[in-house]
Amino acid sequence: MKVLNFSSEQCARIRRHLDAYLSNELLVETTSDVVRHLESCEACAGELEARTRVRDALRRAAAAQIPPEELRQSIQRQIRKTQPGVSGGSRLVWALALAAMIVVILGGVAAQEWVSVRRGRRLVASVLAIGVADHIQCTIKGHNYPEVASPPEKLREKLGPQYAGLLEVVQQKLPGFEVLEAHICSLPGSPRKYVHFVTRGHGTILSVVLTRRDGAQFPTSMALPARQSGGVNLYEAHLDGMNAAGFESKEYLGFVVSDLSPALTVQIAARLAPPLTAALDAGPGSQARLNLRIRPWAAAFAQL
Repeated sequence: MKVLNFSSEQCARIRRHLDAYLSNELLVETTSDVVRHLESCEACAGELEARTRVRDALRRAAAAQIPPEELRQSIQRQIRKTQPGVSGGSRLVWALALAAMIVVILGGVAAQEWVSVRRGRRLVASVLAIGVADHIQCTIKGHNYPEVASPPEKLREKLGPQYAGLLEVVQQKLPGFEVLEAHICSLPGSPRKYVHFVTRGHGTILSVVLTRRDGAQFPTSMALPARQSGGVNLYEAHLDGMNAAGFESKEYLGFVVSDLSPALTVQIAARLAPPLTAALDAGPGSQARLNLRIRPWAAAFAQL
């Protein structure tokens, strides 16, 4: 990772936000600032990884605790108070105590599930933020596309032999959209490169971004995908005023980013995901060694 020379004040400001970032409590704008800083600051990315490990260790320790004997006795005492006519040794007391304990335990399980889903959604948003940042920097801020679509042969030349075949897939699976530009791109100050298709349709600009996973991945919980298409899970989130839908192949992450509605963005991704993942896994791109690297802090999220 290339480390930029951030001021100590800037790093201190970002680190004050890390715990709220992990809890998904920041505003979208602040989250975007944190994500961009973490992409290029190895020290703060390491701090985030360390805090995440501490949180997970505490959660695992709490989940491993068995309800103590004192809890059963306390529940029995409460039952005797609220049901004075029931003798302490009757089966009814034990049945009520058991039922109460089950309610407590199931409540704890439900709470853990809620925490797990919330954490999973945060991880989904963190991965999707990669594609959103690429779209905003190259397409929105950089305006790195022509008003008149480049000829297909020129686009294939820009993509190179490893990715030229993907142009036809994008053109076929995006009816109503025109591919204006296709190239290998990178963010300023970052070694990561990505394949970028810039398209126009439905009155807006839409990006299709493909970048190497290098160990990064979407969470595996089946409660998190927005839908499935052709056996490929699709994930979605609203970030920085954009709607993003993402998917993954064996070696790549894919993103569809636009200001279209969430439903339409996911629908477009559903058309693209199966053929693109098949082409990337089976074609020349699956053996490519182009440096399409995911930032190390994102790879660390995949291990949580």
